[in-house]
Amino acid sequence: MITHDELAKQIDIENLLKMDRGAGGHDEQMQGLIKGAQVIAHWNEGDYQGQVATIVRVPSGEFLVYNDFYGSCSGCDAWEDAKDDEVKKMCNDLVYTAKIFNTLKEVFAFLEGMKGDEEGSYAWGKCADGLLEELWKTFEAVKK
Repeated sequence: MITHDELAKQIDIENLLKMDRGAGGHDEQMQGLIKGAQVIAHWNEGDYQGQVATIVRVPSGEFLVYNDFYGSCSGCDAWEDAKDDEVKKMCNDLVYTAKIFNTLKEVFAFLEGMKGDEEGSYAWGKCADGLLEELWKTFEAVKK
């Protein structure tokens, strides 16, 4: 299984540094974190501030699940006007807190286990619910 150290070397920092650094959900950064990764599901709380979470399949075949928080202004969103070194640190933090799985079955089990967990585990509850909903939409679309 790929390690967090190996994943850190795959951060697509060149492209991430070109992305908009406005306050908000930073969807682009979440989906473009790893070079060559395929986005499986992405969820954003959709409010002016909240949580965002992503599932990607990395080129080596594993699945990563990670989440973050965002705010609506520079005082509450670290991405707002972040300097390059700050962006690099935030991307590293995302990679090192990512959950790594070999199969989608493991991803489903993890998310099912985190549903409703609003306090612990980096507040995975809302993210788990949202990602599961998006994951099921993906499977429904594939069936059609």
